[in-house]
Amino acid sequence: MDRKQLTIMANKFQSVFDASTLDNRGDQLEFCRRQRLITPFRFGLSVVASMASQQVHSIADLQRDFNALWEMGVSYKAFYNQLAKASGAEFLRTSLCDLMGKLTMKVLGFQKGDALSEFHRIIIQDGSSFAIHDALCQVFPGRFNTVKPAAVELHCTMDVLRDAPLTIVLTPDTDSEQDYLPQPENLKGALFLADRGYLNLTYLRDVDRHGGFFVVRAKEGLNPRVIDAYRGDGKRLRSCQERDFQAIISKLPKRQRVALIVEWLIDHQPLRLRMIVSWNKGTKCFVYLLTNLPEERYDIGTVCLIYKLRWQVELLFKEWKSYANLHAFDTTDEHIAEALIWASLAAAALKRFLAHATEHLLQVVMSTRKAAMSPAYVFPELFRALRHGDGPWFRRAFEAFIRYLGANAKRAHPRRDERTGRSRLGLKPIFELTDNTTLTDNCEDGIAA
Repeated sequence: MDRKQLTIMANKFQSVFDASTLDNRGDQLEFCRRQRLITPFRFGLSVVASMASQQVHSIADLQRDFNALWEMGVSYKAFYNQLAKASGAEFLRTSLCDLMGKLTMKVLGFQKGDALSEFHRIIIQDGSSFAIHDALCQVFPGRFNTVKPAAVELHCTMDVLRDAPLTIVLTPDTDSEQDYLPQPENLKGALFLADRGYLNLTYLRDVDRHGGFFVVRAKEGLNPRVIDAYRGDGKRLRSCQERDFQAIISKLPKRQRVALIVEWLIDHQPLRLRMIVSWNKGTKCFVYLLTNLPEERYDIGTVCLIYKLRWQVELLFKEWKSYANLHAFDTTDEHIAEALIWASLAAAALKRFLAHATEHLLQVVMSTRKAAMSPAYVFPELFRALRHGDGPWFRRAFEAFIRYLGANAKRAHPRRDERTGRSRLGLKPIFELTDNTTLTDNCEDGIAA
């Protein structure tokens, strides 16, 4: 293990729990102004530690963990009053922003010459929603109000090469998903992936105009003009040329994928894209992908494999809900509900960073899922060491944690992934690439709102 890199990783981790930084942030937000037993540093460290290391079912669990970590006797009411402050939720949100900005690094890449090596960013946009207490329906109305009247949605922009979210926005579940798409000008030179809920032809036109690329799933019912059509084996489908798309659906083959050149008029200007059509045997319907990737470099099969990378954001959501306590807490207080969501996301982000740091330091292919499951056994010791800031105790605990993950959270079948998983397109950990680089480059600051 490179001792210099180990020190860099340990310092980065400790910096997001620096006592003076957290206390100053609390002062600016007027949180814990008296700072008697519950200070912003003690509160933030304890709440995130609880979310990261065990199943939290109630606020009482957090209060008991606080007393255990700091060896104090803070009453439930005193702890609840701090958690219920609007400034408490804002304190945890801004702490998550700091964490995402400092601990997000490029950890995956492509060998020069691979299909996607020209892109330095592969951006996925998606959202995850879940129900909360019915009493919060006025603040966070849900889409399915007859079943669950209150629900929230987390709109996430994720970078595949960093294997982590770049931005997270918390809204009522009724807000439109398309309102939280990344700005088209920010996607210059990037590849953008999204599901059909984010399909907006005007937005895709703007991404294209700003030099961005995309693969987006299309909805049924679209009816562009078909300019040209080819089967997967290269045979041209002349009967499908210069016709409306809805008029030719019945003529499309089901045994082969089809590539169509389609065109819409957007603000009286033509928008010409490729549409990849494939038959899904399970659902007995066609799947449509829209892309502006050039055909000479990205054939039909490659485009379909690229879209499968979107599954990485679904795995991220699963980790949030399964291993970071992101669930509906039994609280009718909107500030507490929001604070616990930000604390859960902070815990999940810490686990991803530690998995990525382990992968780089020990040069083993890691499973972020296993890393998210494992810390319950060793996380408490790491957080106890953080009570005293950076020092020998913390550095020993950090190294022990890295070695534990390296032994217990390795990817089970990394070579199998080259045939069936995300590595089919050549996506590999940085340490496996010939132009190996260190993981000291931070991305743009994470945003949580």
